[in-house]
Amino acid sequence: MTEPTKTPKRIWRIVLVASLALNLIVIGIGIGAMTKFGRPPEGPPAAANGSVYLRALSHESRRNLGRDMRDLRKQHGEKHGRNRENNYGYDSAIAVLTTTPFDAEKLASIMEEQAQVSSEHLAQAREMLLVHLSKMNDAERQEYAAQIVKILKRRQP
Repeated sequence: MTEPTKTPKRIWRIVLVASLALNLIVIGIGIGAMTKFGRPPEGPPAAANGSVYLRALSHESRRNLGRDMRDLRKQHGEKHGRNRENNYGYDSAIAVLTTTPFDAEKLASIMEEQAQVSSEHLAQAREMLLVHLSKMNDAERQEYAAQIVKILKRRQP
């Protein structure tokens, strides 16, 4: 008589050990990710750029406002001569940076102009948001405020 082989038992043992190893790797990755990314950064919420105000809007409101803001950005770029062809106005800064001798005052002037243009654009976007919020009824504004509170609580440790 032939002796029964033990290979099926050995194969199952290898499969189980490999499965256990894979599970431990996945658990390790999960714990590592939670350790590294689990907690939001401490400090004030990113409200300076309006992201909390925008995230608190409903999906439909964000889409509509986003579309209007993209149109505004396009108009704003045309008004100030900033487009893809001139790298949105950075070509002049690149030219100053690559010129010898370096003219720090000229670059400062370009940077100041860019800051003013950005500030103007941000003010127009803020105005669009305020107009949108003004069109909400009391119940919608209450829900919006509750969403802001919810977002801010997520950032607290």
